[in-house]
Parts: sequence; structure tokens; C-alpha cells
Amino acid sequence: MKTGFCRFLGAVLAAAMLAGLCSAPAAAAGWSQRVEAETGDMTGTVRTENILGGSGRTVSFIDNGPANALEIRVTPQGGADYVMKLRYRSGEVRNLMYQVNGGPARRISGFSSGSWSAFANLSIPVTLEPGQANTLRFFAPDGENGPGLDYIDFSAAALPAREKPGYRLVFEDEFDGEALDTARWVPRYLSSWTKDPGLAEPTYAMENGLMRLRIFAETQPWCPEYDGKTVVSGFTTGDRNALHNWNGTNVVRNPVDMQATHLNQYGYYEIRAKGQPGSARHVAWWLLGFEDVPEESAEIDIFELLGNNAHKVPVNFHAWNDPDAPDGGGFSYTNNKMDFHDEFHIYGFDWIEGGGQGANPDRMEFYVDGVKTGGRDVNIDYPMIQLFSLYEKRGGGWTGVWLPKPYPNTFDIDYVRVYKPVAGGQALPADQLAIAAVEEQKAEVLPSARPARYVSAVAGHEGEEYTEAHLPGVRSYVNVLYNDGVKTQEFVRWPALSQEQYALLERGEAVTLTGTTPNLAENTPGYRAPVLTLRPTPWDTNLNPQGIAKLFDGDPTSTASCWSEKMNPLPQGGYISYRFEEPRAVESILFSANYGAGQGIRSYTLAFWDEQTQSWADEGVEYTIPWTAAGDVEAGETVQVPLAAPVVTGAVRINITGANTRWENKIVMREIAFA
Repeated sequence: MKTGFCRFLGAVLAAAMLAGLCSAPAAAAGWSQRVEAETGDMTGTVRTENILGGSGRTVSFIDNGPANALEIRVTPQGGADYVMKLRYRSGEVRNLMYQVNGGPARRISGFSSGSWSAFANLSIPVTLEPGQANTLRFFAPDGENGPGLDYIDFSAAALPAREKPGYRLVFEDEFDGEALDTARWVPRYLSSWTKDPGLAEPTYAMENGLMRLRIFAETQPWCPEYDGKTVVSGFTTGDRNALHNWNGTNVVRNPVDMQATHLNQYGYYEIRAKGQPGSARHVAWWLLGFEDVPEESAEIDIFELLGNNAHKVPVNFHAWNDPDAPDGGGFSYTNNKMDFHDEFHIYGFDWIEGGGQGANPDRMEFYVDGVKTGGRDVNIDYPMIQLFSLYEKRGGGWTGVWLPKPYPNTFDIDYVRVYKPVAGGQALPADQLAIAAVEEQKAEVLPSARPARYVSAVAGHEGEEYTEAHLPGVRSYVNVLYNDGVKTQEFVRWPALSQEQYALLERGEAVTLTGTTPNLAENTPGYRAPVLTLRPTPWDTNLNPQGIAKLFDGDPTSTASCWSEKMNPLPQGGYISYRFEEPRAVESILFSANYGAGQGIRSYTLAFWDEQTQSWADEGVEYTIPWTAAGDVEAGETVQVPLAAPVVTGAVRINITGANTRWENKIVMREIAFA
């Protein structure tokens, strides 16, 4: 439980450091230069060609290899970070190689303008030596032809520093490799919903220090059963079964092992990226609750760049099953001098502990190129995963009507960084960092709780059953506190329970588990293995567990304190039980409901816990609850049903044999008490 002082202190520290954190804009630093391709030096079979209509000339790469090359020279000013934008034409998807100052050859993929008479731009970051002439050589890859180059624009970029005063970098990827680093990322997009797991994997290229998500004409809709003609290329920091049931009716088709590379609560997030033009297309950077419990499901769309608007950065909020999270009330930042499709920009997101007020004690603020575009107070008290997604809605929809466009479509990401403020604003050297404490996890679970089970619909695996390792409601992370005051959230794998441990829970006894942390090495100074204590709740049921605690909260009159069970039909053997702290006498049971004669429990039998045999003993009597017409109102009524004979017991089980279903096929009850 957070104290108000801790939240206030966190907000003060964040405010003190925020100016330095977001002060460096990503706008061009002033220098820029355009080089017409035909002014360069051409070797081999490289030649100029007239553009259809006589409006100019482009340089074409007829044969491949560095012997058939275009060389240009540029003398940049400013720092070492620049953007190179190539203006080209290409009636088919083509690629190009380039070298800077005789260095290693690098590949630029995906030149396609749709026809040889149409032009398009392709931009990449490039490192140049400032204040001196730099030679760039372009040539077609082996066995290929290149696009037609019109001109190349160079511009300086003022990039934020990687290290930020008063903050510790806790997660990053510069995308300098050739494939997604699976220690940092989960290369799947909400994969439990699709019958074809391959369609949930991203199509991408990693080159020139960029992660370039791509969609081609042949890329298929990822989940036609639930998402129609939507095509997605995406990756995340977490995936699990039934994550983000956006329709509310989706059924898991592809059971997966739970995986998370980075769960995080609070801190400053930053990426450099550019979007994709075209109606019915968009790119998104978003956060999502990992749904250890259904309520931890909020969605924060840090941006959803729509392909039909190059000048707007929309921010959105979705609560889903979280009653405390913001829902709707998003906003947009518009700048008609910027092109968020064609240009790289810096996007920032600051999740500030204690930055809000009242019922929304924390705050989220959003930035573009160091400019704060808006903010909102929130109450989201759990960590979230990151998702990066490129979308096409080929059936049209909220992102616009479907209009054909040359492929590939792309979402370019230069880097991803996540920072956390350090206590006192003074970061420790890496070799002095140590873990100060690993928070013990505690969870209350139903005594009869078992892990969720799913059935595969994947081709070749139809009908195979999958059982989760974790019990429902168990946290998949622990908080880890370091000696610099930074608190991280670390993903934990808890072992499956044994039959002996299940028996302990059913007897009302606690169970302790020791987990492993896949993303936190055991040789980290101060490391301690995470510990989870499971304590059984006094109530239990084999019906709907959601809200079952409301039956025993002492509130027999509030509609908000209702529990319900949908029946199709009434489950055979359905029960509700309650275990007392100590054995006690029970003479009657009080049942509370509104409209009990229409939707309450109608009949039941009882069983009592026998301490000697450690089992349930059936009483052998069926009872009927005498609901009255007076209770057929919203206020409801409480009906007391005497037992056939008083008993002394440690627990009572109510075995439901009948229910009133006047309007809907479900039970609705407010309270059960014992007298």
C-alpha cells in the first residue's frame, strides 16, 4: 500500500528532474543538404534515365555489385547523427546497398513507389563525420537491380542523450543486431487468439540500426475469427493466454507459455520512430496490463499514428475491465509543420508516481520532440507491458476506408528506452548497484482453485489440452528494490503445485513457493529468490469465482455487492462453501437477494467438514428458500432458513440443487451468513 508521502516525494523528484529529461528536441539541428543523384560519380553500368514526362532524370542500377556504383560526397555540419532521405522511383520492391567512407556495406530494403512514374521517400539514420567530406557509395545487392534514385537529402538530428541526469536506464534496445533480441522482446502479437501461430509473428527487417516492422501484399490477416481482415506485424514485452480479450467473447485457440521480458510500473519511456501513410493503416506504441487478475487490463495508447493524417499524434485510454482506469478522454497533438509518417520524431511518456490527485494519485504525461502534449491523472496500480504494432484494416474501419497503396508498409523504430528516477537524483555507478530487498508476494486463492486449462485449435494440435502453471490471481512479478532507490518489477515463474500442496489449501493451510526470475540473474549482488505465500480464502466455489467474496462481505442490501453465476444449464454439483476461523455452532443460514424468487438460489443440500476424516459429510436434507413477493424489488430481502438440526463444524458447503431463472439463465445473490 503506497503512502501519500511516498507518492508526493516521487512527484517532487520527478518534477525536479523532468526538465532535463525532456529538454532535448529531435528537430533538425539546422544543417541540411540535398545531393542530386545524377551529379554523383557513376561506375560500371550505372546510368541516368529520363523520367517519364521529361521532368528530370534518375540514376538507375542496371547491374549489381560495388563495381556498378554511384558515389556522392557530402560535408555535414553539427554532430555525428544525421538522417538520410532517399527520393526514388520503383515499380517493384527493390533493395540497395550503401557504404560510408569505405566502411562495411549496409542494406536498405523495401524500395517501392508503386510504379516507375511515381516517387516515394525512404529515410534511415546515418552516422557521418562532421566538418569533412564523406563519401557514400550506392550499388545494387548481388543478383538484384536497384531503384531509380532522384536525390538524397541529408539533415542533422539533435538526439537526446542516452544517459539522463537523475535517472537510471532500466530497459533499452538500440536495434543494432540482425534479429529481435528475445531476451528483450517477445516476437508475438497477442498470439493465443489465432489458430495460425505464424500469423502472430512479426514480419520485419533489422538494418541500419532500425527495427522496421513490415506488411506486404501477401501478409495475411492475423486472426480472421475475431479481427476480420486486420493485418498486423507487431512485437511486445509480454504474452500469455487470453491476454486482451477486446471482443469479450474471444476463445483461446493457440495456448502459449506465459512469457514476459519487461514488466514496468512508473518511469520515463522514450522512442524514436516514424509512421506509415495510407488510409486504413496505422502504427501504435501502447501499454497493456498483464492481467494477473482480470481488472488489471488497462490500455494506454501512447500514440496511434493514423495513416490518413501525417500531422497528428493521437493519445487514447481504454479501461477494459479496470473500474479505476481512465476510459476515453484521449487527445491529439497536431503540428502541421511536422510529418509523422515521413520524419523521425522523439516520443516520450512519463508515468509519475504521486503526480496526480485524489482518487487518481499518479499521472501520465506525453511528449513529442521534448514538448509536452498533454497529461492525465490516473489510478493504475500495476505494471504493464509494451506493444509495438503496424496495422492494416483491409476491410476499412475506424482508421479510414481501405485504399490500395504500394507495399511494403512500414513502422520504423530507432530505439526504445525506459528510465526510472533515482533517489536524491544521484545515480550510482553500475558496479555499485545491488538489490536491497525483494518483495514477498502474497495471494489469497480459492481452496479448490486450479490453473486455467485451454484446448488447442492449431492445425496438427487440435484438441490438445494445455494447463497453466500459475493459479488464477497469482502475480507474475515481484517488486525489486535497489540500493539507489529504484524499484523494478521482475517477471517470475512460480512452480506448479503438487497434489500435497493442493490438499493443504483445501484444508485451509498456507503454501509457500519459491520462484525463478528469467530476466534477473541470480549472481546480481544482493539477489534473493522470490517467495510466494498462498493463503486459502475462507470461501470457495466451483462456480464463478469472480466476486464470490461479495457474498460474505456483510453487505446484504447493496446492489453493488452482488455475485452472479450464468448457467447453461445449472452446473451439476455446483457449490458454495465457507470455512470458519474456529469450529462453531450453526443453527440457520441467512440468504439475501434482490428478486430472489426470480434469480436467487431455490434449493440446496448441506455438507459439513469432518475434522476427523478430513472430508465433507453430507447431511442428507434438501432445503428450499422461501423467497416472498415482498422481496421482488430492488431493495430485496433476507430469508433465514433453519437447519434440520444444529451442528458444530469448521466449514459449511451449500450444494445448489435448483435456482430461480424467471428472466435470465443465471443466479444473482447478495449475501450468505450463518447464525
